[in-house]
Amino acid sequence: MAPSASSALVNIAEDAELRLVRLLAESSQSVRANFVQDCEACIVHSDASQLMKTILNEQGAIAALVSLGDEAVSAISLLAALLDRIKNEDTSGLVKQLADSIQQASAGNASRCMSLLAALYNMRADPTEKVALLVKMIQLGSSQEPSLLAAQGSVLGKWVDGNTLPTMLDEWNVPSGGRRELYRAAAEGATSPDAKQRFTLLLVETYAEGEVDSDALASSQQAAIGAIRDPVSLFVNQRDILALPAIRGLQKKSASLLSLLTVFQEGKLEDYHSFIKANGGEKVLTQWGLSPEECIRHMRVLSLCSLAAEHEEIPYSVVTETLQTEASEVEKWVIAAVSSGLLSAKMDQVQEKVIVERCVVRKFDMDQWKALQSRLNVWKQNVSGILEAYKESLQQQQQQQQQE
Repeated sequence: MAPSASSALVNIAEDAELRLVRLLAESSQSVRANFVQDCEACIVHSDASQLMKTILNEQGAIAALVSLGDEAVSAISLLAALLDRIKNEDTSGLVKQLADSIQQASAGNASRCMSLLAALYNMRADPTEKVALLVKMIQLGSSQEPSLLAAQGSVLGKWVDGNTLPTMLDEWNVPSGGRRELYRAAAEGATSPDAKQRFTLLLVETYAEGEVDSDALASSQQAAIGAIRDPVSLFVNQRDILALPAIRGLQKKSASLLSLLTVFQEGKLEDYHSFIKANGGEKVLTQWGLSPEECIRHMRVLSLCSLAAEHEEIPYSVVTETLQTEASEVEKWVIAAVSSGLLSAKMDQVQEKVIVERCVVRKFDMDQWKALQSRLNVWKQNVSGILEAYKESLQQQQQQQQQE
């Protein structure tokens, strides 16, 4: 039985490249007359680099490749194999040119372009090339077909995940600087506020001391605003945000924003009100698109968490004073804090106190270390007391047995 067109293309035989070249020429009306002849010369001289460049520089040939339907993926596999044969030359530029040509030839058909780029991505092993292809696919999806970036909608959506992507880049040993363009594209193409904030934080984390430039500060401002707008959903991811060099760089560009971020990371409601008063009232929030009502709501939840980290039992009166609310609303705010996942507690309505079971720690510095040391010392004393009581009980039993 004669081999099908597909099997003929994927067969990496001596004449496979020539078959591909002739197929592209036959499928296009716009390739120049000498295209096949020039390609044949490259094949004869085993010049993989020049053959690749000749094909890429012939836009009519790439357009023909894209129009091959199911055979297009097989053609991509041949070009990927051709790239692997190029020695002593950086192929990342050729991969970028191929991806750009595919995108140009696939104008108006995002799904088609995405499938071909994904095929090329799967056939490349170089981390730099894979990152560049991911960036292009994310940008394509966000601009033309956002559904392709949804985790439930495609493989690309599963790759572009705030937890999966950093792990993948770690496995590829991609340095921080090599991740920025990818994280920036992911943040800009994110389909949800949480995803956008997660990738913006990852982007800001790539900047070390001495690397903070205008782009870093712009991203830091976005990350700071996002952390203030919603300090709960990504609490764990944002808890060390103040230690990031790019965030600290806001002291020169937007000191007031950094001050407000510090309040949301470490302060209580009274600190928030002090900031508002010192900066001309709630109108200071409008420049960052923040809602005063939402800010107060989040600060009450965070303030309650701070109280819970300081005390195992909190009288309702202390909650009322700290949250600056009515006694009748104490239970509402406890429920809100518990629902956020930041606090686990019970309410004793008879004695009017909150009994803390577990709580996140918003700030952990020397004061917190001292508090932990104090609690460990108490625990140590309690355990020692139990052991002494056990020894005394054991001795009494032994004495009784001897007397009997």
